[in-house]
Amino acid sequence: MFQILIAILVLVLLLLLGIVWFQRRAVRQIGELQAVSTHLGKQPLADELKKVQQMQLVGDAQDQLAKLQKEYDRLAPAIKRLNKQGADLQAAVKTNQLLTINSAISDYRTEIEKTSKQADRLQKQLQTLQQQEASHHQAVDQLKQRYQQYHQQLDDKSFEYGETVDQLNDQLTALEARYTKFADLTSKGDLEAAQEILTDLQTANQDFAELLEKVPKLYKPLATEFPDQLAELKSGYQTLTKQHYRFTEGDLGQKIDQLQAKLTQTVKLLNDLQVDVVEQANQDLSTEIDHLYDVMQKELDAKPEAQHLMKVMGEFISHARRQNDELTKELKRLNLSYTFNHNEIESARRLDEQIKTIDKDYQRDAQAIKDQQALYSQILATQKANQQELTAVEEKQGEINDEVAKLQTDEQRAKKMLQRYSVDIRTVKRQVERLNLPGLPADYRDYFMGVSDEVKKLAAALGQYKVNMDDVTKQLIMVEADLETLHTKTNDLRDSVELTERLLQYANRFPNDETVEKAAQESRRLFGEYEYAKSLEKIGTALEEVEPGSFKRLEDSYYNEHH
Repeated sequence: MFQILIAILVLVLLLLLGIVWFQRRAVRQIGELQAVSTHLGKQPLADELKKVQQMQLVGDAQDQLAKLQKEYDRLAPAIKRLNKQGADLQAAVKTNQLLTINSAISDYRTEIEKTSKQADRLQKQLQTLQQQEASHHQAVDQLKQRYQQYHQQLDDKSFEYGETVDQLNDQLTALEARYTKFADLTSKGDLEAAQEILTDLQTANQDFAELLEKVPKLYKPLATEFPDQLAELKSGYQTLTKQHYRFTEGDLGQKIDQLQAKLTQTVKLLNDLQVDVVEQANQDLSTEIDHLYDVMQKELDAKPEAQHLMKVMGEFISHARRQNDELTKELKRLNLSYTFNHNEIESARRLDEQIKTIDKDYQRDAQAIKDQQALYSQILATQKANQQELTAVEEKQGEINDEVAKLQTDEQRAKKMLQRYSVDIRTVKRQVERLNLPGLPADYRDYFMGVSDEVKKLAAALGQYKVNMDDVTKQLIMVEADLETLHTKTNDLRDSVELTERLLQYANRFPNDETVEKAAQESRRLFGEYEYAKSLEKIGTALEEVEPGSFKRLEDSYYNEHH
């Protein structure tokens, strides 16, 4: 029973603590909302509204103020009700309404948030009207000061604007007329209408300020640079024409006059303030004037160089012609004794035609200079190209001359080689004869006769009325290689014969060896049939069988003696 009583007391205590906590929480929430409500009540909406009313607005601004007044008239009682509602809720917390207080607090919060947003919006709109009115008054002063600066700039620096001053002053007058209307609307409090004019006026002011900056930059070259340059071009053209200069472009005088007319027209366009068109026209004028300067300067620069090159080319052509004549004569002389295989005579003829063509250009340009009709830049380009071509001609002449100059030397060298080859053939023949052989192998005999025929053919080629050195050179290469092979074959033949004889003599040391005896007989038979290599192999193999190492020893001894 006592325990049950304690449990009941604990439950009651917990319930009381919960009620206290819930009550304090509700009081805190209501207090926070009351603070917001109090702040709303302290907002200077009435003062802001009074300030705007004192602005004596008209038009749309006046209508807007009326709407704001109505909104304030609805908002002010609502704020008072919120203050009273907060106090009522604080009282309700301490009564039996505590259990339903959450819903009331939620409604109170919603109403405060709604009213707070309305108050903020109203305050911002009132401030916007004040700021707009203040900015308009500030704009009135700023624009007045700016127009005074524009007038002073146009007066003090009228020399930078030329005749555009009249148009610029007209535009400035139009701007000031619109400014006057803006100032009048501002003073009357018609903020909406004044703002429309101000927006357009600010754009127009920006455009006018850009004009004041651009015009001097466009006017300066039109007033000073281009006229001076065109005058200089005209004077220079007249002077150069009297000095008989010609140019790559015709009618330069007419083009200068056309640019002068374009300059006059561009000035008129600038006077009408067509700045975009004038910007492009100025660029075109500058480019075209520079181009005419380049055209005339090109001839001035080309003349001394062309005159010098003409003198050089006159001597160069004469030298190349003399050299080609000498080359042609030499080719004709050598052609009596040698066959040309690389069209040397035809090449010399083509070189002569090239020289004639170059000389034709030279004579034409020389006559133009003499007749005072020279276009020096064109002459310079032609003669530079011909100078390069003539250099190539002389290089080709040198190549041909060097090639044919070798013919006689090569012929003498070939004859010396023929003599050596003939001696070699005779030497080989004597070497073979000294061997006292019963005969020669067919392949060796055929090869020897082939090389002998090649030497005879080479002698015949060198004995021709017109020697073909290309053919002689090919034969020399072939005979040289075949003679070397013949020497190798002759040495092999001699070695086989002499080694066989030594081995047969050594075989006599084995009179009772049937193998050696039979091999010796077979070796002598093969020797008699001119099969000297087979004969050597037969007796060598038998000796190696009966006395290993004997063949190698005898072979090394032989080569040590003969090599």
